[in-house]
Amino acid sequence: MASEVKTGDQRGFSLSQLPLTERHVGFLSILPVILLYLVISIIPVGYAVYTSLHEVSLAAQTWPFVGLQNYVEVFQIDRFWESLIRGVVFMVGSTILQLIVGLWMAMTLNRINRAQRLITAVVFTSYLIPTIVVTLLATFMLSPSFGVIQEIGANWLGLWSPNDAPLGQRSLAMPLLILIGTWKFSVFITIFTLAQLRSIPSRFYEAARVCGANKWEMFRDVTLPRIQGVILVAVLLRSIFMFNKFDLIWTLTQGGPGSATTTLPVLAYIEGFQNFNLGLANALAVVMFVFLAIGGIAYFKAFNPSSEVET
Repeated sequence: MASEVKTGDQRGFSLSQLPLTERHVGFLSILPVILLYLVISIIPVGYAVYTSLHEVSLAAQTWPFVGLQNYVEVFQIDRFWESLIRGVVFMVGSTILQLIVGLWMAMTLNRINRAQRLITAVVFTSYLIPTIVVTLLATFMLSPSFGVIQEIGANWLGLWSPNDAPLGQRSLAMPLLILIGTWKFSVFITIFTLAQLRSIPSRFYEAARVCGANKWEMFRDVTLPRIQGVILVAVLLRSIFMFNKFDLIWTLTQGGPGSATTTLPVLAYIEGFQNFNLGLANALAVVMFVFLAIGGIAYFKAFNPSSEVET
């Protein structure tokens, strides 16, 4: 038994009070998690930082140390700032649309009474579909020859020429990527929000109804305050995921047409695996990590979503 230690007004357990065997068991129980995190996170990040400080050549047996030269070169690349702006546009546009669609689906599923579990499972299926399947389906639907979206957009609405592929047009490529990503990933917001919605006691709504509140007032005063924290956390996660998104963009446009959809992950891939400048590519990855870390810290400082989540 661990002895209870009192410090001020707080009561807790001291790890040093545990018998030696119990401390060993506790350490061994978390050792697999530590090793897994070390293998999949700490070592790759450390290796990326190490590589970014060298001039990496696949043909050379040794890599000359260049210090911060790769980082200086990153900020001197004209495409870096353009790619950063495109990445922010893709991240913000995708996150906003996913938030709107995800909230709408969560509110709708929460109000369904019949076959709720079946309909919820069907909706959640879209999140389980591999991204490559989604991109192949989108490519088929946007095909100039027989795509249904091509037929509606070109022939019915006249948004573009019937002979043109919409993903091949600079003005349409990014909005279409955002729409396709929204269809695939909006359910992420739905999962978070729906779980919190179903935890709200029905008596809150009954009391509000007795007081004469309408649907909007019940949403504003009862629902929104209780899902706000979950929404803030979900928005942060979606922003990080979409800023780092590579597979969706690469399989649909490969950063084109031209560089219209080249974001930082795509630029890092091009520098590393097409231009074979692995030192610069890893420097790009490290810079992306720093930007995300700064953005995440600023987000938590501004909103503090963890304090809003009811446990």
